[in-house]
Amino acid sequence: MRDEDVSYEGTSLDPLNGPAVTAMPWLRSYHDVVEVFRSRAFVQGGGGRRDSAPITGYGVLALSGRDHFERRRIEATLFRKDMLRWFERDVLGPALAAKLAEIARQGRGDGRARADLLPFLRDVYCDLTCSFWGIDGVDSHEARQRFLAIVDGITPGGAVEWERGNHREIVSRCLAAQRHFGASYVRPAMLRREALIEAHAAGRVHESELPNDMLTVMLRNKQHFEKWDSEVYVRELTLFAPGDTIVRFMPHMVAEMHEWVREHPEDRALLEDVDFLRRCAVESLRLHPASPYFIRKAVEDTTLASGRVFRAGDYVVLDVTTASCDPEVFGADADRFHPHRVPRHKVKPVGLAFGEGPHTCIGAVMSVGEISAHHPDPDDPLGLVPYTLRELFRAGITPDAGQSARLNSANARNEFTEFPVRFSAIRSVRPVAGS
Repeated sequence: MRDEDVSYEGTSLDPLNGPAVTAMPWLRSYHDVVEVFRSRAFVQGGGGRRDSAPITGYGVLALSGRDHFERRRIEATLFRKDMLRWFERDVLGPALAAKLAEIARQGRGDGRARADLLPFLRDVYCDLTCSFWGIDGVDSHEARQRFLAIVDGITPGGAVEWERGNHREIVSRCLAAQRHFGASYVRPAMLRREALIEAHAAGRVHESELPNDMLTVMLRNKQHFEKWDSEVYVRELTLFAPGDTIVRFMPHMVAEMHEWVREHPEDRALLEDVDFLRRCAVESLRLHPASPYFIRKAVEDTTLASGRVFRAGDYVVLDVTTASCDPEVFGADADRFHPHRVPRHKVKPVGLAFGEGPHTCIGAVMSVGEISAHHPDPDDPLGLVPYTLRELFRAGITPDAGQSARLNSANARNEFTEFPVRFSAIRSVRPVAGS
């Protein structure tokens, strides 16, 4: 795609945040990109995600140095293994089983229930998002649809750097949705949690009675968050929608895995094997990273090992999509899906889909589990993606050959807007799947 085919209008809502990405040098080699990710000579470029600052500003992705370290330390409690197991088995498991049962009841009588995978997964992950954020009262079909409509109204603003429309208009619309979200959902939930925290401090509420969610964690660490404006609580939640990336990129995984086992029938039996499912997930994420590129800014003169020179104040774009398909690292077929791939170097098989260095995605293990463990503990969380893939394939998911999937032309993230699927074995799905 030519640069002139893409509208980057609004790429710098604040001119102090630097030039448009089309005016910056791009790094596309895996080793160059990793070096910049890890280097202290570079910081988040203009806040990291510049146009989305009104939506996500002062969030963990935009912070650097001590503030970034402290924010990750505070939020790490939500990513402990016991929390991840609870999210999988007690929140996601029942929601997934219930949605599959609903789809089965709506079947057309030909033994193949049908659905669009995207709204299907949005419904499934709604309970998980509310549990993780700390949003109360979204407990009926109608309430879920209202909640999801508001969240969908915010989402483009959090990733506006990759949208192809007018960035100012997109951010303006998303800010209105975010204000509605804050007033209707976040503020009431904060008041309830503040009352519980005060009761706990007075000895009237036991520690075990406090919720385990993002809002509670933030409110128990007000001394950190009060460095910024009061809207930082809402903006931080916007960054942490556990199902958002999974919902958007699960269609790629299902399509690639379906094609793989069609061409390699010997691997069909592995669709019950969590390690194989995890390899499929990370291979697909390597090819389709949620963030196509990142921006960094040099804070001192530096020369990369490759010889590329940057002066203090220079901006650079890290093209993680191209870098994650670098044939020098991932082989001559690096642009193809191959779940048994062994990289040529000791690198993460997921490539740079979760970033690298101090800004490596805090939710990586939550999403795909431990991808580097040689002998994982059988009681470890599986990862939301392998867990979901296992249950979908147990239910006999296949792309619906009679319907066309559609890619989203509104942004550069290579995501689907429609992905029709069929389920041929829903009755074999366990009501609540354990590990």
